[in-house]
Amino acid sequence: MRNRLLILGLLALVPAQVMPAADPPAVTEKESKPAAKPAEKPAEKPVERVVIVAPVEGGYEIDFDITETPELKEWVTTKLQPACVEWYPKIVAMLPSEGYEAPKKFPVIFRRNGRGVAATGGTRVFCDYPWFSKNLEGEAVGAVIHELVHVVQQYGRARANANANGGGPVNRNPGWLVEGLSDYIRWFLYEPESARPKPRADRANYNDSYRTTGHFLNYVLNKYDKDVVKKLNAAMREGKYSDELWKQSTGKTLEELGKEWKETLPKGERKPDAPAPK
Repeated sequence: MRNRLLILGLLALVPAQVMPAADPPAVTEKESKPAAKPAEKPAEKPVERVVIVAPVEGGYEIDFDITETPELKEWVTTKLQPACVEWYPKIVAMLPSEGYEAPKKFPVIFRRNGRGVAATGGTRVFCDYPWFSKNLEGEAVGAVIHELVHVVQQYGRARANANANGGGPVNRNPGWLVEGLSDYIRWFLYEPESARPKPRADRANYNDSYRTTGHFLNYVLNKYDKDVVKKLNAAMREGKYSDELWKQSTGKTLEELGKEWKETLPKGERKPDAPAPK
């Protein structure tokens, strides 16, 4: 027993054999692949424009763009196009000035989501479908005739020419007269007489713009100078408008004419006040 314990003690003094650590598993390098490119979207096809091309006497052309509103095709071809083809050269003849040539080609573009009625920018007429769709049998054609006048007016021409040629400032045209002249042609020459505006003296002023100013122009033209619209147009197109033109044409100032015109209008009856609630 004693010998056995001795042997066990001697074995405890012998250093333990250190086993070599196992090699770590070989690291396998993954093949590097280029990052996948995002899938390319198919190229969008360009929108095919739907345009009704209308040749006009005198070498003019009006392009009615109904790309966004194809349901207006029948109305455009049967109602709007014939009116514009007839009236554009008439308007050109009504508004001449020395050395001026009206636009030969321009578009009338219908916008699906427009929020107004119609507008002209340069030589581009924009018509807003929500309003037009409700007025096709009413004022819709006349609204475009009004815009055709703006296409012919081109009153920004004088300012553009002055800037391009380093010229001096040009006179600013009164907005009420620009719009009133356009509405004079619409309401007193294009629209039927029964549709003409009937302003009232207690509410109207000569510079109220649009149809009210159109009514004023019609009065001055018939009583004093049948060419007053042509003269005003030429002056505004050349950047030479001033209120003095009225006196040169009629012998009266603009304010005098406005007061005289107003005296010819119906006074209008004042409605009795509603009874006070009990």
